[in-house]
Amino acid sequence: MTMFRNVISWAWPALAIFVSACGSNTPTSPTDATTTTPTATVTATASPDTVTASASTDRAYAWNGTFVVTITNTNISPLTIRSIAADLQQSSGGIVITPVTGTDESFRFDVRAPGNRVDINGSIAIPFTFYYTLPNGDREALISISFSVATDNGGAGAVTTTVNLQ
Repeated sequence: MTMFRNVISWAWPALAIFVSACGSNTPTSPTDATTTTPTATVTATASPDTVTASASTDRAYAWNGTFVVTITNTNISPLTIRSIAADLQQSSGGIVITPVTGTDESFRFDVRAPGNRVDINGSIAIPFTFYYTLPNGDREALISISFSVATDNGGAGAVTTTVNLQ
């Protein structure tokens, strides 16, 4: 009798699982566990996008130009600006002109960022002044600025803008 009870106690759960699966005509469909995250909408806009360069106030450089870049966040999460990278290249008509071998553009820039946080549906205006000298002696240059950004909900990326100096 004890052996019969041991077999029943072992077989009963297996039998219950088997029987419950039989005769079921209920269709099943896979559950979609994927969640979608809205795309981050962050923009960088320079104002003005074409700057008239003037004689530099820094004696180490021939020219300077001042402008403001506005970062706008229409994302669903606040945003942190982690870093700023910039490159200045001599140009003509907005087209980059590669310097002669052995020469290179010389520049530095001042940034006066009022902070590094941009709230949801907010913006931040960041003033820039570039001081530069070009190998060809001209003043026309193209500046590319990239901002590394991260959202509070884990998104990360870069936003860029360009400015023409003439």
